[in-house]
Amino acid sequence: MIMKKVHLIISSILALGTFTSCEDFLSKEPLDKHNNDTYWQTETSLRTYAQDFYSNFFLGYSQNYTTFGGFFSGDNFTDDFLSLTGGELYFPTSSITDINASTGAWSDNYDAVYKANVMIEKIPSMPIAEDTKKHWMGIARFFRGMAYSNMIKIYGGVPYIDHVLYPEDEAELYKDRDSYLFVAQKVHDDFQFALDNVRIDDTKLQVNRYVVGAYMSRELLYHATWLKYHGTQIGAGSEKVDEQEVKNLLQGSIKAAKLIIDSNQFRIGNTYNALFSSDELYKNPEIIWHREYTEGVACNALMSYNAGENQTQGGVTQNAIECYLCSDGLPIGQSPLYQGKDDPSVRFSLKNRDPRLYQTIADTLRITSVMGVTYTAGTSPTGYATKKFLNDEWFAAGSEYCKNIQSPADAPCFRYAEVLLNFVEARYEISTMGGEAFSQNDLDLSINQLRSRQLVKWGETQSHDMPKVTLSGSNLSVKGVVINDPVRDHDVAPILWEIRRERRMELMMEGRRGEDLRRWAKYEYLNSADKQGHPDKTFLGAYLRVSDYPGMKVTNEKGERVLILFDPKNPNDKNANQGYINYLRNTNARKFTKGDLNSERYYLRAIPITQIDGYKDKGYKLTQNPGW
Repeated sequence: MIMKKVHLIISSILALGTFTSCEDFLSKEPLDKHNNDTYWQTETSLRTYAQDFYSNFFLGYSQNYTTFGGFFSGDNFTDDFLSLTGGELYFPTSSITDINASTGAWSDNYDAVYKANVMIEKIPSMPIAEDTKKHWMGIARFFRGMAYSNMIKIYGGVPYIDHVLYPEDEAELYKDRDSYLFVAQKVHDDFQFALDNVRIDDTKLQVNRYVVGAYMSRELLYHATWLKYHGTQIGAGSEKVDEQEVKNLLQGSIKAAKLIIDSNQFRIGNTYNALFSSDELYKNPEIIWHREYTEGVACNALMSYNAGENQTQGGVTQNAIECYLCSDGLPIGQSPLYQGKDDPSVRFSLKNRDPRLYQTIADTLRITSVMGVTYTAGTSPTGYATKKFLNDEWFAAGSEYCKNIQSPADAPCFRYAEVLLNFVEARYEISTMGGEAFSQNDLDLSINQLRSRQLVKWGETQSHDMPKVTLSGSNLSVKGVVINDPVRDHDVAPILWEIRRERRMELMMEGRRGEDLRRWAKYEYLNSADKQGHPDKTFLGAYLRVSDYPGMKVTNEKGERVLILFDPKNPNDKNANQGYINYLRNTNARKFTKGDLNSERYYLRAIPITQIDGYKDKGYKLTQNPGW
């Protein structure tokens, strides 16, 4: 039932340290306890109250073995990462009941909404300065906006409540869902208020105006593009959203990004791997917001998983590897520098590529369980072992930081690079809808900043950057050559295709790809097989020739084939000794048909059945999403 009703009220009261159950037994309030009247007196009270939001919204690398807060395996169920841990490999066609029964995202975010509404209600009457009130009102509205933004990404429209409700407010407690657009507009309003009022600096590791701007740029871009490419809903009942409403959200994203860009407080430095493997991220000029870890106090396990452990949860796909440009700034299907045309194995295909690739994966083939040797640096099921989150100096020194849950490496919750990518995508999108024309300046403020990084490749000392892109009519070019990717999705304009590619390369395994495919309405990229039943490269790992690895174990003790390869030249050879590592066992494992409701429904999660039943018990109706 919405907001867990009484539970929400109780949990928020407990968060204030209020213990009113003694009212029937005491003639006056305990002097050593705060209640709802005495708590709201000082800025310190507000700061203490607000801290609970942080752990809900800024997970960083988390603190356990199985999840990393969205990093690394957070991009499972996408074309970047092949997960082998279970259901993520498939569209969840057999899990309707489980998905309907999942309530965590709904209840947790409504907990945050209630908590923020309490804060918003109490601040105006507090005996503190007006500018202090505005700041903390901005903080409360920022977190309320974050909670609703999370929910509409997951469910589409949800019941919007902007004030404190009590059990007797039954009609409001059981109101039906508001539209996606309506809630997105309210999110915009909350973010805008926060952007106008939150302090530019509020001490270390406290949300400030730049943090608000960063998340506002991300969230409003998401909602604008969702509404543009999906409309009001999913399925046949969806209607086109008024273009001006989409433009308003895009403009909000641009405004927030520009505030950060124009501040000159952040810049792209000559680091990439260090952004994900340093214990002093607050010193890095690209970091807008991070979660801090401290040795002996709070550490994480992601470093270990990128060091000596086998990355059994899954690995980077061949599809992801092929999205990286060559060092001349051209796609592998166009560049004369690409050496993997005839032999796409790692020793050839990884040459002359964007240097970010070299700081993301290892340069040698490392396949879990079949190499015949022990790799102290770990292996991957796809052969592409990840090193994006590994501190090479710590690893070489045998540091305990690279073992178990002992890494003090800080997590970059939001970095300047993403702000630039949000900006350029929003600028291009709005230019196609009657907004100011897309320009070279937009590229110079964004993608070309990322291309200017000086990065070092494996085993080298000389640094490399990437060629800058130039606007050439309806295309982009590098050094006078128009980019013409032969595998471009022809439903996506050439400039937008390259903007999306830059985003994919830059944010690889940072938990953004799944959201991007969802808002762009591009789940067809996730299909497991082509029309002939051959595996898509989302289900393939690295290319290899068995003869190149004498110790490789192709079969197990029973003589059963354990290394299945797909040879494009002999696609029906089940015992191929050369080809891409193949994890396709069922050609219909992931089958998305655009326009078909049985496929389209997966863009949104089902409204939890417990919520629907709770409404029904009270004589109200909570509308389910189409197809569920």
